[in-house]
Amino acid sequence: MPRIYVPPERIAGEEISLQSREARYILTVLRLNPGDEVTVFDGEGREYRTELSEDYDAGMYLAIQEELSPQRESPLRITLGQALLKGERMKFVIQKATELGVDRIIPLLTSRSVPIVEGERESLRRERWRRIAQEAAKQSGRTIVPEIEAILELADFFAQGEGARVMLWEDEPTPLREIANKIDPHAGITLLIGPEGGFSEAEVTAAQDQGFLVAGLGQRVLRAETATLSVLSIIQHLFGDLG
Repeated sequence: MPRIYVPPERIAGEEISLQSREARYILTVLRLNPGDEVTVFDGEGREYRTELSEDYDAGMYLAIQEELSPQRESPLRITLGQALLKGERMKFVIQKATELGVDRIIPLLTSRSVPIVEGERESLRRERWRRIAQEAAKQSGRTIVPEIEAILELADFFAQGEGARVMLWEDEPTPLREIANKIDPHAGITLLIGPEGGFSEAEVTAAQDQGFLVAGLGQRVLRAETATLSVLSIIQHLFGDLG
């Protein structure tokens, strides 16, 4: 069944009005007609079975037939602190992290990150990241869209994490599997992953002072986006619902 995202503040009563962009997508891309069913999810855990309907005065809308509460989310709460990456790589990480069940993504400015974009351009970039997360949640069947937080300085991020806090660093000889027994998955996990140039030694020391466990992923140096996907897959396999 076709599936679309509608924010919760627009779902009230028994009908969901369609914005022009949504109506065009349903009619021209999905090629649906009045009477066809559409699944709507609100990004906060609820789904609705709806029927495409048409009113002479109001135009196209979705009539709610049934409210659903599917259980497709991982039991593991993951906050991803991701150092800013260049161009499409950041979009790629947000898309795949959403598919892999992350709850919250916090873009970070580190000493080796790409330069921050300030003002209106930064807000537009964040809005694009949110749309990517929404599309990835729609495609993967998630009922929750992860929150994309504002860009933070690394020092400010240290106060944001909850539960077990793990930093990945390419120069750390201790593999991730050796610190797994120190992780309590019930309290949530905060992951900290660097940019293309990696973290500096000073940043690693600062993270350790804030209680982060530091781990590596083996002898090969992975691209930043590959490291993120690898860590998320391992963590979800060990403690979540992957595999």
